[in-house]
Amino acid sequence: MIRKVKYGISELKNSNDQELIELVFEKASELYFETFGESLEKADGAMADYFAIWKLDADVKNGGFDQFFLNNGIESGHKALDGFSRIGAIKFMELTQKAIVIFENQNSEFENKRNPDFDILDDEYHDSESWEELQIEYIRGNYDKFVVE
Repeated sequence: MIRKVKYGISELKNSNDQELIELVFEKASELYFETFGESLEKADGAMADYFAIWKLDADVKNGGFDQFFLNNGIESGHKALDGFSRIGAIKFMELTQKAIVIFENQNSEFENKRNPDFDILDDEYHDSESWEELQIEYIRGNYDKFVVE
């Protein structure tokens, strides 16, 4: 049975880091997929930025920036860029900006095949320290942005 994700500021405050990420992720996913007819537009922009970062991270770790853009498009790249900026993940923001430029300027031969220009950025992304602690710090400092009534 699918249940609607409900929590308030007190539940976020009283959760450990793992529980915090899971709660916010479940709510963001619910809104992204419009499981109960509500979209991310109902939430603060921080929630959409959070989900964009997660989508970018999952795709880049699985198949690189090339996969991310093919699956999600340029707008999601800009949302992830906003998210990295929001939480202060400068290295990831810079990598994402470089990837956006490559994607926007690539020629048509790469519409349906992998663009090797992303390889260096993919390697740098994998070699960089995690952005997750910055995200947790941001959520803990802005609980109200992650509560959706």
